[in-house]
Amino acid sequence: MKRLSLVGLVLLLAGCQGVPAPLPEITKPKPEPEKIVEQPAKPTEPAKPTLALSDDSLTLQAWQQYRREVLQMNSSQRDAALKALDKTPVAELQSLFIRLHPDTSYAVRFKAQNQLAEQLNKLPVGLSNLLRWDYAWNQKLLESESAVKALGRLNGQQQDNLDKLLKQNKDLQKKIDALTAIEAKLNQSGGG
Repeated sequence: MKRLSLVGLVLLLAGCQGVPAPLPEITKPKPEPEKIVEQPAKPTEPAKPTLALSDDSLTLQAWQQYRREVLQMNSSQRDAALKALDKTPVAELQSLFIRLHPDTSYAVRFKAQNQLAEQLNKLPVGLSNLLRWDYAWNQKLLESESAVKALGRLNGQQQDNLDKLLKQNKDLQKKIDALTAIEAKLNQSGGG
């Protein structure tokens, strides 16, 4: 049995040597592929519309935005904006919008309104149609202010006439009182 165990042990040891153990493969590490870092794509900003004398949709949006900005300006901001404008056709149209601001004096707005009326026929159709809304609104505003001024003058004239008539009435009442007093004296002296 000793032999048998010895033979088994030898066979076992021989078996281990008989099958060569796999040698570990030494491989060069593959270079890692370069990581391509994709930066998150910035949302593409739409092209900022610029003011121009054309009737494409971006330009029309730019004019709508400009109109809103002008309406929010105070007097000093409008004055500064007017001074900053150069002498281009676009700047002339911008100037008209600034001068048509509702807080601007009637005379300045009236002149700007007439100039806008001349410009509308020279502009591209789409832009002209857009600006005709402003023209119509400003025309109604000017007409309303003109009517208010006319009514104010009329009220002033009527008040002057009323004051004159009240004074005339007061003077006539004094004369009537004086004549009544004279008549009363004549009646007393004639009856007595």
